[in-house]
Amino acid sequence: MSKIQWRLVLTISLSGLVFAGLTIFAVISGSEHWVGLLILAGVAVSMARLAPAAPRLNAFAAGFVTTLCAVWTQAIFLPLYFENNPSYRLLEIPLGLSPLAWTVLSAPVGALVAGMLAALLAWPVAKVWGKG
Repeated sequence: MSKIQWRLVLTISLSGLVFAGLTIFAVISGSEHWVGLLILAGVAVSMARLAPAAPRLNAFAAGFVTTLCAVWTQAIFLPLYFENNPSYRLLEIPLGLSPLAWTVLSAPVGALVAGMLAALLAWPVAKVWGKG
């Protein structure tokens, strides 16, 4: 059974910190979804090329960790994030949670979806390069 290459996953996941910084300071305001998708595609391609034994497993792990790093970094700077991105402020948060609690608690769900998307993107890339 193939293993996750954690050093590679953690190195590639630094892109999540860059993404968080760009969103916190509203550098990419309005295009976060496209930039996030581009980052996940980069994660998928990187894992297909650099982790040929298990590209989908490594892409899932990297997509998950990248997204978790990005969202939790945004959570640390949530007041600044909302100041620079007022359209993302939620008017009503489920379960009566604070914005910080909601961000921290919902991040793993988004990270799970991002990891699955990265794994799905890595699949055809690995097939094309004959490593999947």
